[in-house]
Amino acid sequence: MDSRAAAEPIPDVSPSPHPNPANRTLEQRLGLDLLQVSDWDWWGTLVQSGESLLLILSTLWCILFARVVCQKLRLHGSPDLCYAMEFVLVILPCILLVSVAVDYSGYMGIVMLVATLWFLRTSKALERARTRGQFDLGGNRPVCLSILRALTHLITAVCILAIDFGSFYRPFRKSRQFGAKLMDTGIGLFVFTMAMVSRRTRHWSDLRRSVLYSALPLILLGLARTVSILTLGYGQDAHEYGQHLNAFFTLGFTKFLGALVSILARKDLHLLPLGFGLLVIHQFGLSVLGVSDYVMNDEVERSSFFNANREGLVSLPGFVGLFLLSIYVNRWMVAKSVLSYSEFVRKLRRLFCLVIILWTLFVVSAYEIGISRVTCNLGYVIWMLAIGSTTLWVSFGAIDFAINSIMPWEPNALEDQEKGLLSGEVVAKKRGGSIVPFTISQALNKNGLTFFLVANVLTGMVNIFLRPEDRSDSESIIILLVYMFLGTKLTHELLKRGIRLA
Repeated sequence: MDSRAAAEPIPDVSPSPHPNPANRTLEQRLGLDLLQVSDWDWWGTLVQSGESLLLILSTLWCILFARVVCQKLRLHGSPDLCYAMEFVLVILPCILLVSVAVDYSGYMGIVMLVATLWFLRTSKALERARTRGQFDLGGNRPVCLSILRALTHLITAVCILAIDFGSFYRPFRKSRQFGAKLMDTGIGLFVFTMAMVSRRTRHWSDLRRSVLYSALPLILLGLARTVSILTLGYGQDAHEYGQHLNAFFTLGFTKFLGALVSILARKDLHLLPLGFGLLVIHQFGLSVLGVSDYVMNDEVERSSFFNANREGLVSLPGFVGLFLLSIYVNRWMVAKSVLSYSEFVRKLRRLFCLVIILWTLFVVSAYEIGISRVTCNLGYVIWMLAIGSTTLWVSFGAIDFAINSIMPWEPNALEDQEKGLLSGEVVAKKRGGSIVPFTISQALNKNGLTFFLVANVLTGMVNIFLRPEDRSDSESIIILLVYMFLGTKLTHELLKRGIRLA
């Protein structure tokens, strides 16, 4: 199951380490010649994206299925039983689907689709939804957003260790130059979800708060990781973020620059032209000025700080553009917390239209400019927005429209919604005193950074002491299960005690 990138050498996309844009043809300056000389394959990119989306939606389905099972078994009052059930129904399938069971992912997708249609038909969820006077979306933190954040943490944590085992499905690993593989989604979805819990900067005091409490801790973690790697002699692929930079630096600087740029927006709507304008300028530099060639050319020596870390530095404008657009999506989602049936359906339809538009643009981008996580080009940003919007639409409809219409976690809340009695104060009061469903998802939302740090530490320990490359398929699954149990159980215990670290 080795990927084509592993079997073929990466072609040289530039005749010299410092190509002169003035000496290139119009086709070359527009980046269209890369279809012949780069390692991106348009159809292969679509296939990779389909595999990635299937894994993400399958894991999402498992989360929703665990919610229904916990409700049916009346596990409301037992957080530990809820955790155990979710671990078996969510984390175990996720581990299997990126490794030994990947050949059955298509069949599982069909089973999930049939089961969903059967559930909707037998439960008459759509008919029940029409009888509800109001829909509570969850305030500024909708459940669908919490699930997307948890989904990103879970899949990323599984993959960063699973990739070191021979059982890992190789086409899921990160692309070297162009591609739309599963592990390419990690950093993009982290930026997307980070923006979904952020607001545009209105005052300089907001900027100072964003820097001190969000950006600076991430940058310090990035620095600590770099120092640790250099001290321990632990290997790092320079083609991901550069020789010294890492994902923490990218997230920290994206948060800082995004907060800084967003202060130019007078209102949320202005984030759209601001984000798109930045992305167009960024893509112009990549395609026309030859910046993409410079970043991906292995012949460029890493002799200076910028050359050594060109992947991480050049990609920053793209991630900032993604950050700005994602903030707008979030503000649109939470513009109104309590909706009538007609308002809810209208929002669901508009979100679906956005999904269709984004996937259409993704196909066009995959053909014209390619999808590159390394440079965070326009195609990659569109892909991240498409995946994020698709996941939000599915969970938005499945949870708030279907599941909560027939089996709300709080039975009394449904009666209030059917009678149209919900108000902002009532919603907040009810939510504050309830036992929250989606136990693992809520735990990861509460201490996501803590979970990710623990996952990174455990990954390093496994690589140093257990030699994952020598492990059999069964041994790798057991190690991954123990690894995910330690990480998720820690955050679950913190959730039970009401402790929030980071």
